Amino acid sequence: MTGRRGVALASAEVARRLPHRHPFLLLDRVDDLEVGISAVGTKNVSIADPVFAGHFPGNPVYPGVHMVEVAAQLCGLIGSSDEPEPVLGYLASIKRFKFVAVVVPGDQMRISARAGASIGALTEFAVEITVAGRVVASGVLTIARARR
Repeated sequence: MTGRRGVALASAEVARRLPHRHPFLLLDRVDDLEVGISAVGTKNVSIADPVFAGHFPGNPVYPGVHMVEVAAQLCGLIGSSDEPEPVLGYLASIKRFKFVAVVVPGDQMRISARAGASIGALTEFAVEITVAGRVVASGVLTIARARR
């Protein structure tokens, strides 16, 4: 992140800007968004999250695929703007993603993403997810912005 602060988005504004809805709108809020550059967001992991009904009973572990998805949603917001309609973006590629610690109910994930190279409608993002200051996952995602 740069020294200057971007804008913060509460959950209602996140929902306005993304096409996802419950139970797949995973990003709770955005703490710092610089459109086109970077963002930091938060996902509060709760035992009430629908995924815990089956992953895993008696030993709830937040799925890695959901960690990738919440990061992709944050990347989608970086690639969007203040447009009145949600901007559609598709997860096009997952590279070098590593999961180094489990995430469980009660954890608060802090997701950081920074835009990198762009070619046409494709943009790469470096992503890092932390819990209590400790890295739990990181990698590179490519998002394809949908044509209108």
